[in-house]
Amino acid sequence: MNIAILFDLDGTLIDSIQAWVKCWVRAGNKMGKQLDTNSVQEFIGLSPRIHALRYFGREDLAEKFLEFAQDQFSKMWMDEVRSYSDSHEVLKFLKNMKIKTAVISSNFKRTAEHMLQHFGFLYFLDTFVSNDEVERGKPAPDIVLEAMKRLKVSPPRCVVVGDTLFDVEAGKRAGALTVLIVRRPIHLADSKYIPDYVISNLQDVATILKTYNILNS
Repeated sequence: MNIAILFDLDGTLIDSIQAWVKCWVRAGNKMGKQLDTNSVQEFIGLSPRIHALRYFGREDLAEKFLEFAQDQFSKMWMDEVRSYSDSHEVLKFLKNMKIKTAVISSNFKRTAEHMLQHFGFLYFLDTFVSNDEVERGKPAPDIVLEAMKRLKVSPPRCVVVGDTLFDVEAGKRAGALTVLIVRRPIHLADSKYIPDYVISNLQDVATILKTYNILNS
């Protein structure tokens, strides 16, 4: 079936947002800059480079900060990150339906691959695309377009599922159907890119596919 479902990773398939917030705050402290936890959490899901530049304003400082944050995360994620209970269920359903799947993550490739392997997601996926494999990270559409290219699907045959408005914007700009999963409070009025569907459980993706004409065209 020439349909593809693209999933964000952090906050969508895995419960990792608070772990990332801790790492960013600690990395900021290491560089002598106190970061507000609410501000950090608000921009999780944005391209890490763009996110870091918001705080430091210079490429060299942003890169150094990201190295510190990645180092912190690599030391703690196995203890603090968990997969959501609905993640394996929806991936198993899609594989059984022979629907193509991919992860599109703002993580660096090495980090994303380690987590996908650890949580047993790689078996279900056809591919995954990470932030360092595209020119521009979310909310630019590059990562979505790259996944479409690898899976050989057109935008009308693609669904992007994520937990942030950055995921929605990336999907919309690529021409895909978008699904926002609400794992924590989010303000839809803050974005001009409104998701096609809003869900609270990934299993609702199956319901969407059964009702949306993507399965019937």
